[in-house]
Amino acid sequence: INTVENNMIKVHVNIMLEKNFDQLMNEDRRPDLKRMYSLFARVNSLDSMRHSFLLYAKRKGAEIVQDEERDKDMVQTLLELKQRLDSLVADAMAGNEDFDRALRDSFEDFINSRENRPAELIAKYIDAQLRTGNKGGSEMEIEDVLDQVMVLFRFINGKDVFEAFYKKDLAKRLLLGKSASYDLEKVMIAKLKSECGSQFTNKLEGMFKDIDLSKDLMSSFLLHQQKSESSSSASVGVEMNVFILTTVSWPAYTQTVDPNVFSLPPQLLSKQKEFEKFYYSKYAARRLKWQPSLCHCLVRADLLSAGKKEFQVSLFQAMVLLLFD
Repeated sequence: INTVENNMIKVHVNIMLEKNFDQLMNEDRRPDLKRMYSLFARVNSLDSMRHSFLLYAKRKGAEIVQDEERDKDMVQTLLELKQRLDSLVADAMAGNEDFDRALRDSFEDFINSRENRPAELIAKYIDAQLRTGNKGGSEMEIEDVLDQVMVLFRFINGKDVFEAFYKKDLAKRLLLGKSASYDLEKVMIAKLKSECGSQFTNKLEGMFKDIDLSKDLMSSFLLHQQKSESSSSASVGVEMNVFILTTVSWPAYTQTVDPNVFSLPPQLLSKQKEFEKFYYSKYAARRLKWQPSLCHCLVRADLLSAGKKEFQVSLFQAMVLLLFD
């Protein structure tokens, strides 16, 4: 039997792989791949099949990663490729650990063949999942997607690049109120911490701490205003929410306006001074540095025939609108 198998199967292994393997993979012909796996196992030629599988996965992945025109869908396409190949290994290769290892090796190879860009796009993909207005479904479904993305994250070498983009996007979600779920944000941080350690997530966790402390501080400020009735007439009708950010935890923000030239309208300046007086009464040794470029405003306007409207704008845009008040 060994002689028959060697002459009928083994001597044709390389030819079958060269001529048929890629076609079977592309067409997802699992029964045929399963038969190939079974026959090659009988003549100790699974290493050759595993090598062909490795090359196939590398080639398919490289086509996705290297194509700049597909950047927008890169992460989703890689997730679909990983899911398909995982399923193939389970169904057609009997869940063989050597094939599973080859798949991991191939992903680690091609996902790092284009420096930094995959890390950036993975961070952007997570941002899209965690941002309000996403169509990812329920929190459970989104968490399942995050688990899948974490598989890709493990392969990238440029985790510092990922961290930089993730921190920048997280800051926008937190400061602009664009996060779909605070709980999901915490879940994602926990996943990163489990994967990379607490040092990787220290600053990210510090951002959440700042947001929570700022909420408590604003509650105290509003209570202080109610008790003292200190609001000036200039700031009547103006509501303000302030985030106190610790410099080391947040992305570096450069001052985009000259403080000697920039001047807030009276309605906003009065409110700012009220908050500074309150803050320094609590923390006399600290100093606030305002970041106008990060401010956003909700402006309510009565446009007569057009009715009442609300505009979500930047501080600078709000200052222009107030000129027409």
